[in-house]
Amino acid sequence: MMAVSICFLAFVAPISAWSFPMNPETDAISDAGALGDPGCMIAAAKSGNELCRLLIHRLSELEADRARVLRHLSHELKTPLAALREGVSLLRDEVVGPLTAEQREVTGILEHNTAVLQCQIEELLNYHATVLDAVVVQRRRVDLRALLEGVVASHRLQLQGQKLSVTIDCHCGQACLDPDKMRVALSNMLSNAIVYSPVGGEIRFAVAPVEGNRLFIDCIDAGPGVAPADIARIFAPSVQGGRRPVAGPHGSGVGLSIVREVAAAQGGRVYLLPTPQGAHFRMELPYEA
Repeated sequence: MMAVSICFLAFVAPISAWSFPMNPETDAISDAGALGDPGCMIAAAKSGNELCRLLIHRLSELEADRARVLRHLSHELKTPLAALREGVSLLRDEVVGPLTAEQREVTGILEHNTAVLQCQIEELLNYHATVLDAVVVQRRRVDLRALLEGVVASHRLQLQGQKLSVTIDCHCGQACLDPDKMRVALSNMLSNAIVYSPVGGEIRFAVAPVEGNRLFIDCIDAGPGVAPADIARIFAPSVQGGRRPVAGPHGSGVGLSIVREVAAAQGGRVYLLPTPQGAHFRMELPYEA
């Protein structure tokens, strides 16, 4: 299972982390140009423009290759995984014969692990799609309370399973944002809070505009918080906090990375605030009422 996640992340990692071969003839600027020779400066500018054009073309090719590989990899993984889940289901239902107690236990383990693997594959593919789509922002006026209430409603079963309550403290009516991308980001923030919250705990969303035309959207849980060793990398893809509950669901660790991408696409950011208990994540966005 870990090998599959690593394989996926080799293609899901941001392109900015990849390296590209450079042409030495267009990569260097002569000393004379640097000293102000007009002819050399013009030549350097032309070389720089050509290099930018080549890099943009190369980036497009690499992105197309990555998308194509992910499509193929998704198909190659999902097809045998579906067959495996069907086979486990037949065993569980004793279609091929009665099971002993030990065999039933093994079947339950297989069923659980195949479900976890399918979830991780889907999360990684969704992350890739979200990153590609993040650059296209379609802003319109959004009722933030209604948006948050819809996100909470979509997680009702998970919240009921852990007897969690969610409060929404919204001091902002409408804001000009991309509602679809915000729904994805807020859903991932809530999912993260659910995973780390204790049974019977409370999760709180707080929304408020602040001076300087900024909007704060806070998500606060009552879990164990983020370990000091995880703070610097908590928003990186495939990072799962060291304080994750052992009995909790195991995802791919891309949820907070998606939040970061969505916030950045709308000119904002997301960060962790210090708190004596639990975790306090804040999404800060440009605010236009």
